[in-house]
Amino acid sequence: MSIDLITATSESFAPYMGETFTAQSAAGPVPLTLDNIKIFEGSTVRDNDLTIGGVHYPPRKAFALTFEGPREPVLESETVTLEHARLGDMTVLLSPFRQDQTCMLYEVVFN
Repeated sequence: MSIDLITATSESFAPYMGETFTAQSAAGPVPLTLDNIKIFEGSTVRDNDLTIGGVHYPPRKAFALTFEGPREPVLESETVTLEHARLGDMTVLLSPFRQDQTCMLYEVVFN
């Protein structure tokens, strides 16, 4: 099963909380654990129907996936391929946002 990133919602990723994704980055493969899903309730970016080239996209709330990774290497904000055993591959913009004592946290935002 692969996921359509244009129509994906926060609920699309909820079953995969706590599971490992592998980021194929410039630094090589890095394991990341899906740690949290944040819904931007006040966002109106995609609260309306959208049609592009005759294709209809239903409304969705903007959301972000938070991933926990190792402290080293620290990945730069870059486009990476995230691999998951059941979801397949997806190309996303992965951005670091905080380093804790035991991990590095990354975010992928969907508008």
